[in-house]
Amino acid sequence: MTLVKWVPRHTLINDFDSMLDSIFNDGWNKSIISNNNPSVDIIENENEFELTADLPGLDKKDVNLSIQEGVLKLTADQKNNNDSKDAYWLRERYSKTYARSFTLPNNVVEEKINASFKNGSLKVILPKEEVVKPIVKKIKIS
Repeated sequence: MTLVKWVPRHTLINDFDSMLDSIFNDGWNKSIISNNNPSVDIIENENEFELTADLPGLDKKDVNLSIQEGVLKLTADQKNNNDSKDAYWLRERYSKTYARSFTLPNNVVEEKINASFKNGSLKVILPKEEVVKPIVKKIKIS
């Protein structure tokens, strides 16, 4: 009997991950987390969503945020300008681009979105529309 090493089909794993993502994900995340995607936390409270992304080693000038057709797009470029004339013994730091996209819920007010960047952490505040509650008048019954 000959033993053959089993190599799983990547499409099966990706299909399964996509299925789980469609069941448990509420539409925020349009991409699957990988090495080129920053880690993100999203918190919802009564008035807003707060998105926090980890971008260690980057400066504010390296990060771009944009909104187009209800999709918030986060991109960042990390450049390594270490053009040494010496031969490397080990090189693990390379230039790379990070990208992440999020479909915004309908109740986000795009014009009031603001962001701040401090110590490699990007914080984006996504305010919600105010919910207009109907006025209820009591009618006295005689």
